[in-house]
Amino acid sequence: MSEIEKKPEEKAPRRGSYVAVEFTPEIEQQCLKQVEFYFSEFNLPYDKFLRSTAEKNDGWVPISTIATFNRMKKFRPVDKVIEVLRRSEILVVSEDGENVKRKLPLDDQSDARRERGKRTLAVTNFEHDKEQDKGELQEKLETFFQKLGDVRQVRMKKDHRKRFNGTVIIEFATEQDATKFFEEYSPEKEVLSFEGRKLDVFTKKQYDVQREATRSKNFSGSGQRSRSFTGHRKNMPLDSTKEKDASENAVV
Repeated sequence: MSEIEKKPEEKAPRRGSYVAVEFTPEIEQQCLKQVEFYFSEFNLPYDKFLRSTAEKNDGWVPISTIATFNRMKKFRPVDKVIEVLRRSEILVVSEDGENVKRKLPLDDQSDARRERGKRTLAVTNFEHDKEQDKGELQEKLETFFQKLGDVRQVRMKKDHRKRFNGTVIIEFATEQDATKFFEEYSPEKEVLSFEGRKLDVFTKKQYDVQREATRSKNFSGSGQRSRSFTGHRKNMPLDSTKEKDASENAVV
């Protein structure tokens, strides 16, 4: 039994001040699909907050916590969400209706990570200097990429201050989908642009190599960042209290 189940007095309240909606079959499907996505191979391995919460509690995550995510706030009352989740084929709800987890653990071996990398691309040069609402931009990016291919996840990369850095990681349904997109929007073919800005598309391997080269330069003594004698990066925040945002910035 998880720590969450052992201490019911510490559970967060289920209900907030949100307006209840009619759980039509369409709404139920949207709700189920969103929560299943949170626990899917496309999101859970990259979602630090959700993953750490599950790891601390034998895989369980409080439904009251999930209900606070921006994309879940419209699904009220939470009791209806619990009813919907009980019908899931990949999730299981605890007997008391307080927690949810995967029925089967994710295969997080290196081979699985490599396979995900093959269907992942990085798209750079998005506008990121001006103040933007992250939730609104996330939805615009999801809509933009979903029109161009079978996209399973859109993740906005952030700098050390938790600000969007202009790079978006796109995970496709299959390696073939990723390859087709990469070839179609290569420099020699069609130009990919968003809100008037020309974008650059890289494979996951190309992006990782470029990022590692930049990191090496920054820490070589000529870059803007440096390390202290203890090995900690100077000017890097020590507080990581906003990890939950990762769960909210994902696309089904």
